[in-house]
Amino acid sequence: MTKPTENNQRLDRIEAKIDRLAEAIISLARAEEKLVQLENDKKFLMEKMIKIEERVDRTERKVDENAVTISAINRIFWITLSGAIATLIGAFITYLVRK
Repeated sequence: MTKPTENNQRLDRIEAKIDRLAEAIISLARAEEKLVQLENDKKFLMEKMIKIEERVDRTERKVDENAVTISAINRIFWITLSGAIATLIGAFITYLVRK
């Protein structure tokens, strides 16, 4: 037969194992909570990245539109400047010929 002290030691070992199992379950629950939080953070960051990407796309389209406008303004400026210089040179030559 087993002695009462052996039963007590055996029960103590069983209790210790149950305590370790409880700690392991608590650790697993905490790890699961962290994983859920990481997943939520990932979703939030992905949504934020998508919004930023859309803003960059809109900005690129606006820059392309502005480039066309600036190109047209640039051409008008140089045509006007060339015309003004040609007019001044023509007036200067006319002034020299009449003199």
